[in-house]
Amino acid sequence: MFFNTFIVLAAISSSALLNVQAHGTITSVTGANGVTGAGFGIIASTPRDGSTPNPFEQDTSVIRNNAIASGKTGVCGSTKAGGNNDVASQLAAASQAGLPTAAADGTVTMNLHQVNQDGAGPYTCDPATVTTQVPGVFGLSTAKATDFALAAQIPAGMTCAGGPNGDACIMRCRNPALAGPFGSCVAVAQSGTASTGNSTAAATADTAATDAATAATAATAGTTATPATAATDATAATGAKGGLAGLLSKLGGAKKAATAKRYINSRVAGKRSGYWLDNQ
Repeated sequence: MFFNTFIVLAAISSSALLNVQAHGTITSVTGANGVTGAGFGIIASTPRDGSTPNPFEQDTSVIRNNAIASGKTGVCGSTKAGGNNDVASQLAAASQAGLPTAAADGTVTMNLHQVNQDGAGPYTCDPATVTTQVPGVFGLSTAKATDFALAAQIPAGMTCAGGPNGDACIMRCRNPALAGPFGSCVAVAQSGTASTGNSTAAATADTAATDAATAATAATAGTTATPATAATDATAATGAKGGLAGLLSKLGGAKKAATAKRYINSRVAGKRSGYWLDNQ
């Protein structure tokens, strides 16, 4: 059994070497409220019926810990077509369009488009629990130009309170492919809380501080203190409207409260590394 599995993986790996950048990306998020969203960086006009690098891989996010730690990209990685996924602007755009909501039990329903071999599963979604998985072993399978269901459940007790409307969560899903990891960040709201435009909501500063302090740890998966990342820069440039507070280690976040706040990048290394909020 082990030998047969090894042969299959070897065959897939050899094929993947011919496609050094194989990909998988979240092309849609289907909300319980009837709203459909998409992963950060997705270009709606990208064709989905082929598996070659151009044009089929152009909007797939590559989300690498070393690129995040070095500041080369933000916590949601980058795409060929758009470069760094600017968290603040992507979140603002998603909120403006209207956010898809999770189901009453917290389940977020997504479509994962596998472009070619190492866009396969298994996928992890920070910090949710994957309940419907994409087939694959170590990010590899023989599928290409294929859609798969991907679902993840928001942890019990989590509150979405980020973004310009104070109702957003950001979830990051990616696979373990060596050429990647590949995947997407998605913005969602909880059932019964999504707004449809530019409404505002009250924020909870304590929640924001807790979420922000643990975000970088999850984003770098155990690496040492992160330099100022693109996500930090994007958040600062837009007045820190809750984008960073809603990231990754916690799926919730809080929007900027009435009192002005600013984000600063901590110098603490290891498990205590992260982003901190303070009043001014």
